Amino acid sequence: MGSQVLQILRQGVWASLTGGWFFDPHQSTFSNCFHLYVWIFLLTFPFLLYMVLPPSLMVAGVYCLVVAVIFTTIKTVNYRLHAMFDQGEIVEKRNSTMGEQEEEPAQGDSNLLRDPGVEMTVFRKVSSTPPVRCSSQHSVFGFNQVSELLPRMEDSGPLRAEETGKRDHSSNVRRTQAIRRRHNAGSNPTPPASVMGSPPSSLHEAQRGRTASHSRALTLPSALHFASSLLLTRAGANVHEACTFDDTSEGAVHYFYDESGVRRSYTFGLAGGGYENPVGQQGEQAANGAWDRHSHSSSFHSADVPEVAGGLNLLQPRPVVLQGMQVRRVPLEIPEEQTLMEEAPPRAQHSYKYWLFPGRWTSVRYERLALLALLDRTRGLLENILGVGLSSLVAFLGYLLLLKGFFTDIWVFQFCLVIASCQYSLLKSVQPDAASPMHGHNWVIAYSRPVYFCICCLLIWLLDALGSAQPFPPVSLYGLTLFSASFFFCARDVATVFTLCFPFVFLLGLLPQVNTCLMYLLEQIDMHGFGGTAATSPLTAVFSLSRSLLAAALLYGFCLGAIKTPWPEQHVPVLFSVFCGLLVALSYHLSRQSSDPTVLWALIRSKLFPELEERSLETARAEPPDPLPDKMRQSVREVLHSDLVMCVVIAVLTFAISASTVFIALKSVLGFVLYALAGAVGFFTHYLLPQLRKQLPWFCLSQPVLKPLEYSQYEVRGAAQVMWFEKLYAGLQCVEKYLIYPAVVLNALTVDAHTVVSHPDKFCLYCRALLMTVAGLKLLRSAFCCPPQQYLTLAFTVLLFHFDYPRLSQGFLLDYFLMSLLCSKLWDLLYKLRFVLTYIAPWQITWGSAFHAFAQPFAVPHSAMLFVQALLSALFSTPLNPLLGSAVFIMSYARPLKFWERDYNTKRVDHSNTRLVTQLDRNPGADDNNLNSIFYEHLTRSLQHTLCGDLVLGRWGNYGPGDCFVLASDYLNALVHLIEVGNGLVTFQLRGLEFRGTYCQQREVEAITEGVEEDEGCCCCEPGHLPRVLSFNAAFGQRWLAWEVTASKYVLEGYSISDNNAASMLQVFDLRKILITYYVKSIIYYVSRSPKLEAWLSHEGIAAALRPVRVPGYADSDPTFSLSVDEDYDLRLSGLSLPSFCAVHLEWIQYCASRRSQPVDQDWNSPLVTLCFGLCVLGRRALGTASHSMSASLEPFLYGLHALFKGDFRITSPRDEWVFADMDLLHRVVAPGVRMALKLHQDHFTSPDEYEEPATLYDAIAANEERLVISHEGDPAWRSAILSNTPSLLALRHVLDDASDEYKIIMLNRRHLSFRVIKVNRECVRGLWAGQQQELVFLRNRNPERGSIQNAKQALRNMINSSCDQPLGYPIYVSPLTTSLAGSHPQLRALWGGPVSLGAIARWLLRSWERLHKGCGAGCNSGGNVDDSDCGGGGGLTSLSNNPPLAHPTPENTAGSGDQPLPPGVGWGPRPSLSSSGDGRPPPLLQWPPPRLPGLPPASPAPTEGPRPSRPPGPGLLYSEGPSGKWSLGGRKGLGGSEGEPASGSPKGGTPKSQVPLDLSFSPDISTDASPPRAAQDIPCLDSSVPESGTPTGALGDWPASAEERESPAAQPLLDHQY
Repeated sequence: MGSQVLQILRQGVWASLTGGWFFDPHQSTFSNCFHLYVWIFLLTFPFLLYMVLPPSLMVAGVYCLVVAVIFTTIKTVNYRLHAMFDQGEIVEKRNSTMGEQEEEPAQGDSNLLRDPGVEMTVFRKVSSTPPVRCSSQHSVFGFNQVSELLPRMEDSGPLRAEETGKRDHSSNVRRTQAIRRRHNAGSNPTPPASVMGSPPSSLHEAQRGRTASHSRALTLPSALHFASSLLLTRAGANVHEACTFDDTSEGAVHYFYDESGVRRSYTFGLAGGGYENPVGQQGEQAANGAWDRHSHSSSFHSADVPEVAGGLNLLQPRPVVLQGMQVRRVPLEIPEEQTLMEEAPPRAQHSYKYWLFPGRWTSVRYERLALLALLDRTRGLLENILGVGLSSLVAFLGYLLLLKGFFTDIWVFQFCLVIASCQYSLLKSVQPDAASPMHGHNWVIAYSRPVYFCICCLLIWLLDALGSAQPFPPVSLYGLTLFSASFFFCARDVATVFTLCFPFVFLLGLLPQVNTCLMYLLEQIDMHGFGGTAATSPLTAVFSLSRSLLAAALLYGFCLGAIKTPWPEQHVPVLFSVFCGLLVALSYHLSRQSSDPTVLWALIRSKLFPELEERSLETARAEPPDPLPDKMRQSVREVLHSDLVMCVVIAVLTFAISASTVFIALKSVLGFVLYALAGAVGFFTHYLLPQLRKQLPWFCLSQPVLKPLEYSQYEVRGAAQVMWFEKLYAGLQCVEKYLIYPAVVLNALTVDAHTVVSHPDKFCLYCRALLMTVAGLKLLRSAFCCPPQQYLTLAFTVLLFHFDYPRLSQGFLLDYFLMSLLCSKLWDLLYKLRFVLTYIAPWQITWGSAFHAFAQPFAVPHSAMLFVQALLSALFSTPLNPLLGSAVFIMSYARPLKFWERDYNTKRVDHSNTRLVTQLDRNPGADDNNLNSIFYEHLTRSLQHTLCGDLVLGRWGNYGPGDCFVLASDYLNALVHLIEVGNGLVTFQLRGLEFRGTYCQQREVEAITEGVEEDEGCCCCEPGHLPRVLSFNAAFGQRWLAWEVTASKYVLEGYSISDNNAASMLQVFDLRKILITYYVKSIIYYVSRSPKLEAWLSHEGIAAALRPVRVPGYADSDPTFSLSVDEDYDLRLSGLSLPSFCAVHLEWIQYCASRRSQPVDQDWNSPLVTLCFGLCVLGRRALGTASHSMSASLEPFLYGLHALFKGDFRITSPRDEWVFADMDLLHRVVAPGVRMALKLHQDHFTSPDEYEEPATLYDAIAANEERLVISHEGDPAWRSAILSNTPSLLALRHVLDDASDEYKIIMLNRRHLSFRVIKVNRECVRGLWAGQQQELVFLRNRNPERGSIQNAKQALRNMINSSCDQPLGYPIYVSPLTTSLAGSHPQLRALWGGPVSLGAIARWLLRSWERLHKGCGAGCNSGGNVDDSDCGGGGGLTSLSNNPPLAHPTPENTAGSGDQPLPPGVGWGPRPSLSSSGDGRPPPLLQWPPPRLPGLPPASPAPTEGPRPSRPPGPGLLYSEGPSGKWSLGGRKGLGGSEGEPASGSPKGGTPKSQVPLDLSFSPDISTDASPPRAAQDIPCLDSSVPESGTPTGALGDWPASAEERESPAAQPLLDHQY
């Protein structure tokens, strides 16, 4: 604990104060001295220049030049050294052109130094750089590389032995002297003999005695040297040194150093046992001392090499001990991505080529780890240029401020300290920084200090210049004097003090990294200045703000032009009305657009660059298609088409209302009427209704007053029903958004503009126009996006500036704009204070550690400081986080609403992204968390369809951007974070927690799911409570929580999960026999159903392999077959024979064969029966082979069953190799047979005798095959099936945990689930998240049971902290940022009728014309039936006088009508003609839809079967019988007409008549498919011709109804949108 605290103080606190410099005792003296001298130079050089030399710009230029030269040199050398390491040009020292001369060995070492010896080799990944603190004790041994080098080593053994003999003395002497010099320098003192140790003296004698005269001296690779140096040999008969790290044979001795530095050995005994003892025992002390004399030598005698079996000579070297080295057992199962290693240069053996000039190089002895400890790595040339430029800019701006005289006395030295810290961070930054959002090296954070320093210096210089020049006249706004000299000087002094406090600011982590700060600033400007929504990335923040600026610039010109011209009395200029119309229309459009342009750009790219889209589709064909992108593009397309119409309508209506002078004529009373109406509607909609719908209204009632229909249901049976109060809530919101608040803003705009024109004030017209434009845009977009918070803002504006302080008013529009900013900050302050008071309430505090108990009373005297921090954090929208989870709160750095800087998303591990060997052996994705994450992914998809609509219907209560909710059910617990809230769209992120969480999580889940209705306590007694009213204790406790239940029965589509233990279902042999029987029957079923059966039966190879089974007396007597599990086991022949097989399964084979469309031979000796017998034998043998055991125990059987279930079939018997003739025999027959057998075995428990009849069993298998997906959970098809809403799924899961190893049968059924919706204080979530990030990243707390994650029911501390991004938290699923649109909610579309589009308006006009024409036709036919009129029949009939008699329908001529739809085609039919002329050309105003819309699918052509129907006179749709004849609309049914009614001359009949509701959906597809007759079919026929047969067919160019309308004509006609 003490060393950890010192490390935090040294690397965290002190490094943050100095900009990155600290003394690291683990690094070399050179590294520490270099850091110290560089930092002292950067500190003292500007200070001495300022104190000694006269102030001038020349001195500043010299200072900048010196800094630039130094940084350029350091950056260049650093970059070149890393490039040298990347190239890896290693040279021997004797080949160096500029190296030292080789030294002669000492005489005393001539008999000892025989070969280069053993040395440490560090292995690292090629693509990454090891961490700075990496040392030999953390290195990974590359066994794959050693195994590759061993054959080459054996082949080149004699040759290398000769080469080694020439240079072994010199190399060992050089290495020995280098080590001694390093020890004498003090960098690594020589350890004592007790630590170093040596092998026993008898070791050499034993080795010499065992070596043969023909043993060869081999020079091993350094990697093998490292492995062998750790493995020593002890004397004894069976005792030997371990060859590898995992050598656990009897007598294998492993030597290692423990954590205390004591050298120990471990000897393995029988059955994996063994004993451990220190090496320095009795009998070894003398040898240790003798070995200590040569402890720096790494040589050994060539005679010490024993002969190893297999022809490979492995050396047994002496141990070479590196200081501080510890040996750890490393598992040999290294993943493939970690086995690609590169041998790093040894410390004293090799040198690198450092190229000084082309053709000239020098040898450099250095290591990459040492270089990384010395300087931060810059990977690119631009990054180096940026570092040099920033350092020079810091020097110039800092010295410029010194020249200006802003700092005096001690503050000059403090400012030089700030300059030095900013410059030093560009060389060696603080890692990790207090504001770093990630572990490890963060290259972005290194630029934070210099960038912020440059910004502050520029701000100080600019404010000082503005204060001295005073370019703006002073302006008084709300009692504050702006743009005066004192104002600028005060702001300059604040910036100066803030700059001097840089060390403490960065120590506390109050400033984010640069990209986070940029995203935060752009988001805050867009949200609070222009009414925008939250951003999801820096790119989206730039896009959203640019879009807002473009809209404001467009509107600014109209506003300025309107207020510059004089207004007539009681009249509004046309230009101002145009401005108002454009303002409302643009605000409406911007509020409906997401800040993320990804989907919009994909839609544009698909239209403008279709070749790119086709190319991306070709690359993605290998994976299952994901319908989500197409759905998103379809939804965005609907929004754009709707906005195209609605923006024009809104602009026209707003222009008309504004030009009517209603706001000027009634300005004395209209404003207060609108304010009162907005307040009353807002109070009722956003306060009263949500409170009545809460689970605990006002925390007084125990049940909601307005209950949904599902509230009393124990188990939800279907989708949630739309209640009357939900319709009322949605309707009031529409009235509020689209009527009341636009009227309020337009009234304020008109009144303020009239006032400005009539009485020009102190503001210039340009500023007034800008303020009016920005304020109007912001207020309208806020009202459209988030109406729940508007009524309180409006109420406070009226009360404050109309009644309390009317003299401070600057016009209602500006007052409203300012109050919206103030109210948003006050809401944040209120949430923060609620969180703090709830968290530190003494009667419910939960101390997770001793520090919490100490911090609780310590925080009481600092309550005032806590309140100041709350004010500052609310002002800058920063989290207020508890320090280490205690009652001490500190302010964190500013974050956007998205909060997390990194886009961490869960990547599911399945068979599509893992190697085959890992799937078969270890199966890395088989843990519960990885398998259960798919349910949260499906929950995210469900929420994407319904969340926005449910929020609009009020099912989650009041909401706003940044709000957090918890969805809790029986096993699913997810945190939903709302990020972007727009008008009809919501962007959210879901974080799924573990199914079986920790103890703390379970306690908090119980707290949010249990009810409080049974609590009857009042203080210390239990007097009870009134009916449906909470007790005093319950009401008091609910008020002191950071969360509340907003809905207890929220219905959402999902999967119910049921799991059964497979061991209990297969424990006895009879149950296994049933499974094997179903296995056999399933194989037979799939054989008979296969379309390749005829090919298999006629295959010569298969027939030849199966011919012996027909021989009498043949039996397959594999040991895996047994009478206990095989029903057709032949006891007489002791195996499986064909007669016994037919005696049991022949009836089933014959029945399955009879169900085929083509007959096949079914005798007992037919090829079909033989093939079924062979496959059934193969399948059962594969099951036994996969079990890896001949025992009858359950565990091997389950293991084999699971292996076959996931597709691991291993054909080991030669008798089964015939199956390789066609692999579909395994893929399409045996593999699905295993899975179907498991399902049938499941069903067997519910009805044991149900499948006795072959017909029942056959139908059951066919039904399961159609509606059920049976697959392994690691198969990508499993994920695709869940995401495509498959009704049922089944899988066999192997659960391998620390405490359990079991197999479970998982059954999923899609249905509607019930969730509890808990709204959590968003500041509680942000504060706890920020606290976890600071504790784990900056404070380096690695305690898995730390106090900050202990359960705290009042704040849900464990659940919130568990939902952090990994590795801070441990969620099993984190969704990407997902956008939900209101148009995808089916109930909301049914309520609103869907978006309005041009196509919908065109169809509505055509249908209106139909109804008008139908009514006229019915009125003209007096005395006749309406159905008999010429326009009354549907189905494309025309006037009787213009058509010949039609023949009676026959089966031949009705192929295109009735229940037989026409085949699809590719052509568009002729356009409808609404003119009475005979040329068929329609007038331009009535031609809709256009001949071909871009990007829309073509429709089907007319049927080509039979002769073409004759056209009546006048090819147009609308024609007349003559000069005095009546009009006729061909092919249209009239009001109340029926679709299928035939014309005169045809037999009457058809569907009943019904009235079709108004359909505003857009469906420009022109299809010729004639749908079946149905009620209320309203398909306009655009061709007046009919077939000669007289059957009403779908005429060419019909406007069809969508599929949803055909399926449900009563509920869906208003919801369709086809593109």
